[in-house]
Amino acid sequence: MGNGEFLATTESASFRVPYVFRYVWRSLILIYIPILGLAGFFSYHIYWHIFESNYQPYFESQQSRLDNAVNTFSRELGHIHQLIRLLRYNQQFEKALQAGMSIDYQSLENVFTDFSNASSHISQLRWLDEKGVEKLRMNISDKGVIKVAPEALQNKSKRQYVKAGMRLEPDEVYISAINPNIENGQIVLPLEKTIRAVMRTGKQDGLHDGVLVINFLLNDMFESLNQKQDNKLRIIDNEGYWVMHPNPSMAFRSYTDYLVRTERLLSQAVIKGILDQRQLHNFIHGSRLISYSVIDIGENGPDNRHRLFFIDSSAPDLLGSLKYRVALIVFIPTVLVLVVLLFLIGRFLYDGRKQYDLFRQLAVEKEALAKSNQQLQLAYEQQQQMQDTLVELRKLSSMGMMVAGLAHELNTPLGGAALTLSSLDSAREQLQQAMSDGLRKSELEDYLTHSAETTALARKNIAKAAELVKSFKRLAVDRHTDEPTEFDLMTVINDVATTSKHRLKQQHIHLDIVGPKQLVIQSYAGIVSQLFENLISNAISHGFAGRNNGHIHIEVIQTSMNDISVSVSDDGHGIDVEQLTTIFDPFVTGARGAGHTGLGLHLCHQWVTQVLKGSISVSSEPGQGTTFIVLLLVDVDSSSQS
Repeated sequence: MGNGEFLATTESASFRVPYVFRYVWRSLILIYIPILGLAGFFSYHIYWHIFESNYQPYFESQQSRLDNAVNTFSRELGHIHQLIRLLRYNQQFEKALQAGMSIDYQSLENVFTDFSNASSHISQLRWLDEKGVEKLRMNISDKGVIKVAPEALQNKSKRQYVKAGMRLEPDEVYISAINPNIENGQIVLPLEKTIRAVMRTGKQDGLHDGVLVINFLLNDMFESLNQKQDNKLRIIDNEGYWVMHPNPSMAFRSYTDYLVRTERLLSQAVIKGILDQRQLHNFIHGSRLISYSVIDIGENGPDNRHRLFFIDSSAPDLLGSLKYRVALIVFIPTVLVLVVLLFLIGRFLYDGRKQYDLFRQLAVEKEALAKSNQQLQLAYEQQQQMQDTLVELRKLSSMGMMVAGLAHELNTPLGGAALTLSSLDSAREQLQQAMSDGLRKSELEDYLTHSAETTALARKNIAKAAELVKSFKRLAVDRHTDEPTEFDLMTVINDVATTSKHRLKQQHIHLDIVGPKQLVIQSYAGIVSQLFENLISNAISHGFAGRNNGHIHIEVIQTSMNDISVSVSDDGHGIDVEQLTTIFDPFVTGARGAGHTGLGLHLCHQWVTQVLKGSISVSSEPGQGTTFIVLLLVDVDSSSQS
């Protein structure tokens, strides 16, 4: 009997095969497509939540740096106001300019000379008459206080700060825009970034008409804002001229100049948006995070208001790096889970089809035996009953295993992820309601904290199914997956310490690093960072398990021209003597019940010995802490060649 004839004969109303088992491939597609859609939907939203939570700290750091810079500049402006008022109301100054009497230039010169020591930023002290002509000017520099000869004094009546000073009311102070210092129509080089404070003297005060002007040189203050910073601050005024720029040749150039327009970071449209304040104070442009703050100079009116925009930005590849890292964290576990689910669903449908085919075959054999031999009916029925029982038990057993496996794979991680996402959605609705009622900082901070916790839990559930597979995958160390590069070992260790700061802070563990300021080596940066991350994580998870305090000490020593010794020690629980001999073997762990696989130190040993061409050893006593000593090469290529 052929297969088609068998199917036709066995297809009956009593034992009709369910649709889901009759068309296995079609059923597999119909079941898998909704799961695939849900997984893609949740993964996409989790990806964006994690991505946003990863770049927010960079915005906060930039804004903090801008706040410090603005506060520094504000303090300097306040000091400038105090200084010019102090000089204006100096008794000797007023006596020298007393109306109705000749100006006592010698007394005025003495006052200016004494006052020049009031601030290291003062570069000029001047008094100009009502026509804007300099009557006395003292230049202050490293060479001392120098009085400008009468024939070198200039007419400044056309300068904006003089015009504004002549219109001042008594006791008013005018603060000019920051401009390069100009003498005799020529810009002084190197550029002197100068701000001028102006107060008027007049007959209403019993003084000769004129203006008192103090020039303040701000070059040193601006340079101090960028000390020890990789990304330099930029400062631009409300007229669109750069006051401070990483390229010194751009100073006091308009942002519309050709050279400035070619800069990759701050395009003309972005600068215009900042000047018009159409942009939020923290925004994303291209692959960078940009933050800015605004400060008004002085209390000048709307017609002569001067503003400065302080601008900070992240590294050019920051967002790309964050997106790549978050994509690996979210999508690789999702793909692995989907592959496992596809296998389980296909297996379930295939086994179900086989079971139903077997059941139909037994039913047909029963009917054939009943027709062929009535005398054996009783025996046949007994035999059939036994066969049916065995088949049913076999079916139930197989079905139970499949359902249990499927439930374990689906319900545990995806159910947990769905629950946390539901919680996150509820928090989002609360935040949206709070925004309608007037968002408070505390509510936003609560939402960010809750979002970080729920997304971390969702990510943990989704990654759970693939965790062991990823651990096995890391066992096979591919020596060609990475090329050796030149990098600073101290920077890598400090970066790892920074990423572990949250876990250390949770358990009140203090981490200190001792070593040279810079130690450049030629090796595998990615593997070195993962090595020290595993050692620190091992100390936190095992050395300080059940404790709420501790100390981790990392010491880096260059023992020779091509050898480096790095010790990672803690004052934790220590390791039992019997475990020390097998500590680097795979699957050796004392906390398997807490979800540890026992592969961390084994991977460290593989990386150090096989890829980094070094060695790793451990010493420990119970209750006395643990010390790992890693020996690395300064140039791993030299070892490969030798």
